[in-house]
Amino acid sequence: MSSSPSAIRVAIIGGGLAGAAVLRGLLRYPHLTVDMYESRPTLRDEGAGFAFTSRAQDILATIDPELEFCLDRAGAVLTTTETRVAAGPHVGREIEINGFSENCKKNVSRQAFVMEMLDCVPPHMIHPGTRITSVTELPSGQGLLLTFADGSTKKYDIVIGADGTHGFTRQLVLGADESLVKPHSTGFWGLPIKVPLQRAQQLMGTHSLDPSSPLHVGWIGDGTTIIYDLLDNGNEVQIIVCGKADDIGEDDGLSEPSWAKLFTPDEFREAFSSNRVPVCQGTIDLILSVYTVQVAALCLLEHRPAPTYVTENICLIGDSAHSMLPFQGANISLSIEEALLLSTLIGRLPSKAAIAAALRAFDQVCRPRAEEATRLSAETGLLITGRAPGVGLNADLLQQHLRHKFEFLLNVDIEAHRTAAVSIMDQLLGVEAAWP
Repeated sequence: MSSSPSAIRVAIIGGGLAGAAVLRGLLRYPHLTVDMYESRPTLRDEGAGFAFTSRAQDILATIDPELEFCLDRAGAVLTTTETRVAAGPHVGREIEINGFSENCKKNVSRQAFVMEMLDCVPPHMIHPGTRITSVTELPSGQGLLLTFADGSTKKYDIVIGADGTHGFTRQLVLGADESLVKPHSTGFWGLPIKVPLQRAQQLMGTHSLDPSSPLHVGWIGDGTTIIYDLLDNGNEVQIIVCGKADDIGEDDGLSEPSWAKLFTPDEFREAFSSNRVPVCQGTIDLILSVYTVQVAALCLLEHRPAPTYVTENICLIGDSAHSMLPFQGANISLSIEEALLLSTLIGRLPSKAAIAAALRAFDQVCRPRAEEATRLSAETGLLITGRAPGVGLNADLLQQHLRHKFEFLLNVDIEAHRTAAVSIMDQLLGVEAAWP
């Protein structure tokens, strides 16, 4: 393998967690020139905050040791996780989940963390407010031509699609098959809000909102779940409520899915009326103090499994490759796992001719794992909303089904995956090279 490969040009499309993580991973390789493009005028990653398990934190540090400090600078809060039953005959019962105990997660604001991740990146690499109108493959293996809204163009050797569930890069890999390109409805909805600590304490109490002993708490209801934790060094409370609609069937993947489920305040309160826990009722009071006329919850969408995440020189990562339900946090964990593997493979490219092998190796290792995560996330969603068939709100059965559900993420041997990906890449190249 050449010790001085020629410069390889990489374009990352999308400025969220997946794109930022792979960018940080690629910075260490001097033979790469990297640009990140974001169509929005500012780099914003909106939505619920990130919850990084200890294992996910280790993977972040493997991508770049500085990312651990980014978590702290972004106001991450080290929390203990509790999951309890909020309705039915076993109200208040705690559900013990392997790997979730004292000080097991760091919760951080999505926007604050992504901005910290990108803070040390050379400014010339990041291009907000830049809309790409087309990506065209050039003849004779000359790479890809990106055309921008202002008519300018630029050539790259690799394009990484990290523009999320509704981005356009998925179509670059999967073509015009709308059943694969467009996300479909799952029947789940979610609503995240963030409020100052003191305001939340007034309606929810102080026991679970104590900055000196921060908790990440989940309450399993009858068709709903309520989750809350602390962000921003304990100064703010994040609340996420989710539900499973009973009136939705399978769509055909072609019709446009609804983006929101709308409630009147009375309808929203009724959805949580079976929760017989004061802090849950206080949480709903707090939400309805913010949404006084209409509550607009986001419909949770996911993609159907893709037959591939790559072409010869385009690769999908994170939600662009496999948007899935968020109930396990697998979408977050997989984004950083994939960022590590992809940056490793691209970083060891001996030449542009090896790009296809690197991307195929990424696909072979990452896609089966993402498909399994998608299945487990859907199962977890049914369990934590009390809608799993044959389980419902029975605490003993919830315990049985949830105890091991997160081990898939918590026990990942990322070095084994990295070694496997490198081995596949070398086999595809016909190279017998030791993992450096």
